[in-house]
Amino acid sequence: MTGFGQGPPAADVVVIGLGAMGAATTLQAVDRGLTVIGIDRHRPPHHLGSTHAETRITRLAVGEGSRYLPTVRRSHEIWGELERRSGRTLFHRCGGLIITGQTDGPAGAGARWGDFVTRTEAVADGAGIDFERLDREGALARHPALVGLVDE
Repeated sequence: MTGFGQGPPAADVVVIGLGAMGAATTLQAVDRGLTVIGIDRHRPPHHLGSTHAETRITRLAVGEGSRYLPTVRRSHEIWGELERRSGRTLFHRCGGLIITGQTDGPAGAGARWGDFVTRTEAVADGAGIDFERLDREGALARHPALVGLVDE
């Protein structure tokens, strides 16, 4: 790769957009010894990106499909690497709760995802990830804050 004029390359990689994916790509390229230029629309730090908020969720039991599991597992490893480098806790592992109607099929509220809970459970079972299916009563007993939020 050459620059606009004569001379050595300005960079091995140019990353456009330094949100979560762009910043991660930049870091991985730099860690591999590449020269990187990162370009963002706004001067950092800013709150205008699609991933700017207090929290995010990542799930090992990915109901969207087991094909995503290697990528998610690798992202968890990278979070650990970032924690070691920064000396700060950045990733808090906790459980998750998926709440869906009793029928999460084509006619139910979950029509977009089909039976998401069953697919999530299948990925978890196949990968040795803890998963527990609760009925309404079990969910309310375990998570009393749901009382009043879950239809009778």
